[in-house]
Amino acid sequence: MASIDLSAAPFNLDDEAVAWVAATRDSLTPRDKLAQLFVLLERGTPAEVAGNVRSFKPGGITRIYSDDLAAEIALARDLEALSAIPLLVSADLEGSRMSLPFGTSVPNPLGLAAVDDVEATTAISTIMAKEAAAVGLNWSFTPVIDINAAWRSAIVGTRSYGSDMDRVERHALAQIAAFQANGVAATVKHWPGEGHDDRDQHLVTTVNPLTMPEWEASFGQLYRKAIAAGVLSVMSAHIALPAFVRALDPDAGAEAYRPASLSRILNEDLLRRELGFNGLIVSDATPMAGLGDWGPRDQVLPEVVIAGCDVILFSDDPNGDLMRLVKAVADGRLSQERVDEAVTRVLALKAALGLHKADRAEPNLDAARAADAES
Repeated sequence: MASIDLSAAPFNLDDEAVAWVAATRDSLTPRDKLAQLFVLLERGTPAEVAGNVRSFKPGGITRIYSDDLAAEIALARDLEALSAIPLLVSADLEGSRMSLPFGTSVPNPLGLAAVDDVEATTAISTIMAKEAAAVGLNWSFTPVIDINAAWRSAIVGTRSYGSDMDRVERHALAQIAAFQANGVAATVKHWPGEGHDDRDQHLVTTVNPLTMPEWEASFGQLYRKAIAAGVLSVMSAHIALPAFVRALDPDAGAEAYRPASLSRILNEDLLRRELGFNGLIVSDATPMAGLGDWGPRDQVLPEVVIAGCDVILFSDDPNGDLMRLVKAVADGRLSQERVDEAVTRVLALKAALGLHKADRAEPNLDAARAADAES
């Protein structure tokens, strides 16, 4: 397995946590290692969610919460009891319509950018993180650090801090710090940068058209700053960056338009080697056509992991997708070394959040209500 320094940023694990990661990884069956690479989207009743977690044993879930706070707290506690390995529980904490249904309604990122008060962004992000942590949510797929250059973008819209790069940087770094200080891992997205293409990755692979000098002066700077600030994860999206691929291979042809979620060049060469990111890479949602247009799922689903994503986000057929990975390992497309590397980073994120500790705080109704009242 490729060496990963878990004591370095952004995981910053102590010797006890590093030992837990290694021992937990090595105790897993080959099937359960692969299951750790999945984050499942869970919209169902608490009983349905519990059943899915019990049978599949995913590394994490994204919960679409109901407005019944007591039921969601009970589910969170049940999930802890059901899972031998603690779960990553995620959501898109973006404010506005993406606020938790039982939480405080807060402005979306574009609204915060309009106010342009970093202290306000820190305060609102702290509210969001405290309310999330109180219901057992420990990972957010935010902040969005896209630059809203094409104002009709179906992906960016009000979800980023606007079109001024310096403003995006100020507020995104404030949110990363507030989230991670309050037990919620932050994720910057959409790698390698959205906002110049007004199409939608749910329907088609989109393209970042910048030259590399233009990219370095904008998205490159934003991602470097986020990495230096210790962001724990990056979402690799269904977005191409042909300028970087062509710089390595002028004859790349159509491969220059391969989305980052399927591109080892963009994940490993650019994000990890050039930018020095040592954290966890999560794919964007894999049922999206921006990924599926690149081939049959039997082919592209394993390529997500082969290309450097440590986590597969969402699946319309989890058991079928798990078998796709099993087959890819069996036929040699997906190496066991790469699987172990991805599992290591999944477990390292859990350890960085303190989820491996026996004395960690449990989801608590009174604490959730108190967090809401404080806000």
